[in-house]
Amino acid sequence: MECLRCGNKDLAYFYKGAKGYYCRKCIKFSRVLLEEEPESFNYEVGTGVDEYRFDYELTPEQKETSHNCLKTLTHSDVLLYCVCGAGKTEISVESISYYLSKGLKVAYAIARKEVVIELGKRFKQIFAKAKVISVYGGHHEELSGDLIVCTCHQLYRYYRTFDLLILDEVDAFPLKGNQTLMNIAINSCKGRIIFSTATVDDELKKILIQRNVRTVELYTRPSRHPLSIPRLIYLNRYLALIYLYRVMSLMANQCIIFVSNKKECRNLYRLFSNFFSCTYVYADLKERNENINAFKENRKRFIFSTTVLERGITIRNISVIILNFSRTFDESNFVQMLGRVGRGIGNDEGETYLISDHYSKQISRTMDYLKKANSYL
Repeated sequence: MECLRCGNKDLAYFYKGAKGYYCRKCIKFSRVLLEEEPESFNYEVGTGVDEYRFDYELTPEQKETSHNCLKTLTHSDVLLYCVCGAGKTEISVESISYYLSKGLKVAYAIARKEVVIELGKRFKQIFAKAKVISVYGGHHEELSGDLIVCTCHQLYRYYRTFDLLILDEVDAFPLKGNQTLMNIAINSCKGRIIFSTATVDDELKKILIQRNVRTVELYTRPSRHPLSIPRLIYLNRYLALIYLYRVMSLMANQCIIFVSNKKECRNLYRLFSNFFSCTYVYADLKERNENINAFKENRKRFIFSTTVLERGITIRNISVIILNFSRTFDESNFVQMLGRVGRGIGNDEGETYLISDHYSKQISRTMDYLKKANSYL
């Protein structure tokens, strides 16, 4: 017994109802009978749209990586392994264009709906003549288009539908550690997959090996800025907060201060808002968008954040401080958080600090990764 949609083989998750056996491991998406293959989503074949336009010129390195990605797709799936800020979205456009030109079905899936909304707008500008549809929780009235931009959770609607699927930030929540959702995502595609990320963990390595995925790499950003190597500060929690106050007092830039959980986020905001222009954000905060916009519009100098801001945000001349008081953060988190700095072209500089009350292999691996990536410049 195996669920074709999520890949479950554990008999404990199968239940026999009035119409037959169904899988309870992925039932929160919809009920799938074991005896029946899940329905493929049926929408009209595209009209062969392939024109695309950027408002800026890609760098020679981006163009070469883009060509290599499309070339590799002819015989295997691709791991698009690029440093933070290298332009993974732009690099995938040539491949998307090729598949659209053949009237094939393409999806771009990413974790958070805010990024889906922003990315949908960008793709509408890049593919001005294509029908670009954004699909996320609470916004799925229209499901058919030339290019589907969606959250990973919405891929359950598209069993074996896509000829090309781009899974962006594949090493992060919600795909990370969620084999059920990962299988649903993979099974939404009947063709090739681009696994796009800046970091690869052991779980992802197993999937890449199983599917015989080939890697296309890019270690340089369009800005030519190196990845920022953080100042490592080892202090106990009490002394770390005193040091943080000193750093914030001297800092000229806006700054994201990353913390491990929402309780810590709230507590530090209450403490430091007495002295500085601050706000805060975590995933299920009611004022989440309002607080993020206040920071983006430079109405607040500092924002305390969980990992909700580690990806999908670019602000010029920004600094980053990481408070590592738990075992929550791994190499992927550190790399992504530090990767918020120096993403823009031209004069875009910021400071980075990693303040920790303990040494870890994750910190050591992060430093090794940053130095290796910068060695390609």
